Formats: sequence, C-alpha cells, structure tokens
Amino acid sequence: MTQLTEHRKTSRPILGPALALAALLGSLSFAEDKPSNKLRADKEALAPLQGFVGKWKGAGFLRRGSTKGAWREDSAWAWKFSDGRACLEFSSPGARHLRRGQLAAAEKSGRYVLNAELPDEGGNARYRGVKNKDGKLVFEILEAERKNSPAPARISINLLAAGKRLVVLYEGKNARSGRHYRLGEVGYTLSGTSISSGSGQPECIVTGGRGTIRVEHKGKSYTVCCKGCLEAFREDPEAVLSEWGTRKKEALERKKIKEKDQARPQ
Repeated sequence: MTQLTEHRKTSRPILGPALALAALLGSLSFAEDKPSNKLRADKEALAPLQGFVGKWKGAGFLRRGSTKGAWREDSAWAWKFSDGRACLEFSSPGARHLRRGQLAAAEKSGRYVLNAELPDEGGNARYRGVKNKDGKLVFEILEAERKNSPAPARISINLLAAGKRLVVLYEGKNARSGRHYRLGEVGYTLSGTSISSGSGQPECIVTGGRGTIRVEHKGKSYTVCCKGCLEAFREDPEAVLSEWGTRKKEALERKKIKEKDQARPQ
C-alpha cells in the first residue's frame, strides 16, 4: 500500500514519508526528539479512539431500511508502532469504500489524519478529522491520489452500544451545490462482545485499553488488546512493563488527590 503521510501537520508542503519525518525531526529540540516522548504523545492523543481496536463483523446498506444492494464487510483495527511513533491501523479486505488505512493524531489536539487505500485500484486518499458535538469522528477529504477518484468526500464514524457497535457512514459531495449525499453505511458488531466492559475488565499493558490477548513474561500473565500491542510487548517487554507501572502509579496518585479534594469540607 502506498501511503500518503501527514502524521503531524506542518506548514510545509507534503513530502514523502522519509523526507517529511526528517524535516520534522530537524525542527525539534533534542528533548522533544526522544522517541519515547513522541510515542507517549501519540498514544495519549489516540486513547479516545481505543474503542475502535478489535475485530468487527459488519453489513453495508445503500439506504436505511432497505436490503437492496446490501453487502457483507468485516474489519479489523489494531495499534501500529513504528519508528518511535504510534497510529491505529485498519484492514477491511472486502470493503466497498476503504480497503485499509492508518489513523494518526494531527499536531492540533483533538484532530486526526486518516490515510486510506481504496478498493479496486482506486488509489489512496487522505482525510482530516475531528469529533463533533455528538461524539462522532468526522473526516473530510483533503486530497485523492487520482483524478476523478471514487474516494468518499466525508466519512463519519460512531461508536455505540457501550463499544459493541461501530457505524461508518460514507458520503459523496455535489461539486455544484456543495451538499453531501449518502453513498452507503456499514454497521459493525464487535467480535467477542461477551467480554465484560465493566471496571474489572483486563487491561492492555501497552495502551490501557481492553485486554483480549494473554501474554506471559517471567512467569506472570498480562493482556494486550491487539496484534500491534503484542508485537510491541514481545520486542521489549521490560520497557512496556516499566511504562505500564508508571502509568498505574500516576493514576493512583490522581485518584488519591481526587479523593482528598472530595473529602474536604465544602
């Protein structure tokens, strides 16, 4: 897959992945250059989208309330760690609109970038997104690799039913009126929805999400949420466990401060 990369937006023109990364690294201070700082920032920025991670079984519909033209579509989301950075990666082999892609955090807080590959040699497309007031993650197209690309102009992603349902709406855009129109909608159900979503759920030691895959290290068992996190753990388990311990310690300190504040007389 040829990637269109805008992992962190800058005012520079779009460059190839290697040149863009080199230019970005050259503009930062030594302290900011540490891979651990960048990786942690990426994970924190993408944490609100942790619910996307997992395997999903779905059905697509051209129109609501009608099965005419409906299709089956599955998708899998996982974390991807590479060169000291993190993003969310998805794959939908039988998809009608987007076959695979990577979702990364943009430089501005609360904004995201989606680089996607279209099916049937439709090329690539790049999107910029933000959560709206209803909690939907809405992406607007920035550019498509090919002229007259079939890439959707707008993509809205909504996580429902306590994280067990994922609904993706694809829309086109009328060039004259500027109005959006429906291309299709896919409703997914999370595989393994019997997994508890309560406070006692297993925790992914890499991202803090819902742990679904068990791993062993020095006689102890832990859980991770996806293949990407499994690979990251296997690559350097001691570093992952150290960061996990620090994260839990910080969370405990925040809890103590909150409880102390709540106990103060009003």
